Amino acid sequence: MMLNPSRPTTLEQAARRILSSGKITTADRTCLLQVALTDHPILPQDSVQVRQILDRLQMGLLRIVD
Repeated sequence: MMLNPSRPTTLEQAARRILSSGKITTADRTCLLQVALTDHPILPQDSVQVRQILDRLQMGLLRIVD
């Protein structure tokens, strides 16, 4: 997979951690918000991961931790 040099890899790392652990932290939430508010287009794989996280949050499958 090619990385976008203008975007830090923290979104992919955070998404993997969230989806594998079933937990989302304040730092993870901040990372997701930064991506949502950026002027850069969201890559398709990023969009899929963010959608999975949002779906799991709505279904109650993720715990919010600090």
